[in-house]
Amino acid sequence: MSLVMAETALELVPRELYWHTSVRNHAQRLGKNVSEILLDRSFHHSAMNSGQFKMAWKRGRPDITHFALQEALSTPLYIDGLLDVYIHTIDNNVIEVGPDLRVPKSYFRFEGVIMKLFKDRSIRDKGDRILLELHANITFENLINNMIGSNNVVGLTSIGARSTADQIVFRNCSKSKNTGCTFVIGGFPKGHFSECTSKLFHHSYSIGRYALESHVVIARILYECEKIMLCAESSSRGAYE
Repeated sequence: MSLVMAETALELVPRELYWHTSVRNHAQRLGKNVSEILLDRSFHHSAMNSGQFKMAWKRGRPDITHFALQEALSTPLYIDGLLDVYIHTIDNNVIEVGPDLRVPKSYFRFEGVIMKLFKDRSIRDKGDRILLELHANITFENLINNMIGSNNVVGLTSIGARSTADQIVFRNCSKSKNTGCTFVIGGFPKGHFSECTSKLFHHSYSIGRYALESHVVIARILYECEKIMLCAESSSRGAYE
């Protein structure tokens, strides 16, 4: 099973904002070049609102990724090696999450890890295993068709068909055992998926009466996945004992 955070508001400061005072001051405080720091509305609000910055309302929220990853990677599904996690960014980079990654609880430590990832393209453990790997210039379509290869892509969106998490998982996981199911959750603060992303969904669902934050949706969906997949795995082991 795969989990994708799509159009995630996680990116380096774009070149058109290098000149702004808020960006320069923040980079100086971090001891970095302006080209090495993450775009963050908490620090760069005035820069993002200073002109015609494209889709400003959907960008500059790396904390969403931090919360969502903590939720996903703390689940038994991931710990038991049954979940692949990918982050597709709004500027078409893909971060592939390896096994046994521990996400720093502190946002500022997480920020440091991601800035290093953008610079070095990978984060490895002491045994040289890849924990995080950055793939540049990968569209959402390339991720789904070439990297994951899933033929059952389920989008979780507030404008999807109303359902519940358990019904969604039962319908899609039970009939996708051979090919795997990919759940797609937005990694942006407001709005909806672009047409380029949503056109690849085989199904679109909403699990609430209003928009829920990404980490809440992840928690509900993965819990229902665990009930099906871990139970199935346990039954399979029992059949051979």
